[in-house]
Amino acid sequence: MEAQFHPVSRRALLRRSLFGMLGLAGAALIGCDSEESGPAASSPTLAEQQALLATLSYNTASGGGVNLKHMPHPDTGELTVPLAEVFSFDRHHAFCRVDTNPEAFVMPTFAMGEVRIEPFSFYMAMDVTSVEQWQIETVDEATRRVVLRGGLDCATEVGRAESKLGDREASEHATYRIEAVDGGVGGGAAGDSFAFTVFFDPDEAPLNHAIFGPEFTFTGEMVSGEITIVDPRA
Repeated sequence: MEAQFHPVSRRALLRRSLFGMLGLAGAALIGCDSEESGPAASSPTLAEQQALLATLSYNTASGGGVNLKHMPHPDTGELTVPLAEVFSFDRHHAFCRVDTNPEAFVMPTFAMGEVRIEPFSFYMAMDVTSVEQWQIETVDEATRRVVLRGGLDCATEVGRAESKLGDREASEHATYRIEAVDGGVGGGAAGDSFAFTVFFDPDEAPLNHAIFGPEFTFTGEMVSGEITIVDPRA
């Protein structure tokens, strides 16, 4: 009889692995009844099972890629200057970074008006220092979402014709909310997205507050990468 092979989705494979781990861990909690080991241990309580499931689900979301946005051109004002934001995240860490700008552009700032940024003179890096909230949810049959909250360090350097603002070696503390969406295999074309919202306090982050304001979301069209999220409860 000819064997038939059915493709297994990435999300289904991860779910099988997760619940396989859950079964092994559950067996370890319950214990094995044998003549040598004596009476079997009592079955784990619901609270113990929920705690175990939460622990195993910690690493069921991760991803990385590039978000592309377009900034105003200094001559035309049209949104034609590309600016790439590289990002990555998992249960323990996340970052978002703009390494440079290939062309001059105009940045509308919160406290300094419109600032012309010269070519190859913009740098911004957000490096997560704590993940205090990690929440996975199922939006529909094809879509999963994870939300992270915590603290970060943000370093920004802006080069103007007559001066420089900030320094890539000096960071300011801020808090954040990350929302990553897994729309299926295929990255941004399949519905994946990544939005990094940062909350800047004027006392803790005076430079970034002056540039971006009290709240700013770093995102764009996801042109590269993949986000994978498995909801163990779905």
